[in-house]
Amino acid sequence: MKTSKIFSILWVNLLFISMVSSASAQETLKEILEKNKWEKIIGTWVDEGTKGQAIETTYAWKIKDRVIEIVTKEGKNKEVALMGVNAKTGDVFHMGAKSDGSSSLGTWKFSKTGDATLGVAFTDGNGQQGGIEIRFEWLDDNSMTLTIGLPDPIDIEMVRKKKSR
Repeated sequence: MKTSKIFSILWVNLLFISMVSSASAQETLKEILEKNKWEKIIGTWVDEGTKGQAIETTYAWKIKDRVIEIVTKEGKNKEVALMGVNAKTGDVFHMGAKSDGSSSLGTWKFSKTGDATLGVAFTDGNGQQGGIEIRFEWLDDNSMTLTIGLPDPIDIEMVRKKKSR
């Protein structure tokens, strides 16, 4: 009986150690972004056409190296999303909600060519469901193109917002 109790305690400790080891073995979000040359996403971005009157998005670290908060303003609508890493799969997730009651869940993918794609499933404020894919492509360190994958794709050039003095 004493041996089985010791064995049980050892087994639980080994299981705990293996779970902790595998979770900490995953790359951090910061490491994934750096590896894919996407660390420069941090900051505030505005649509080139209206200088942010139509769209303004801020990417900021919410939990250092682990979670980015994404706040987007489109007219009167506001969206808050989180970007992080699933500790089990290593996938970069995106989850958000908008002021109109809609919500979204998605996954970021980074290509070898330097693009990023966000595939999102959403439910609008009326309960209707859908999906969309948004492709991000760097033009330079301070500008990128977003392509919203619709039957007639929409391209939006986003530029880094200059800091006010």
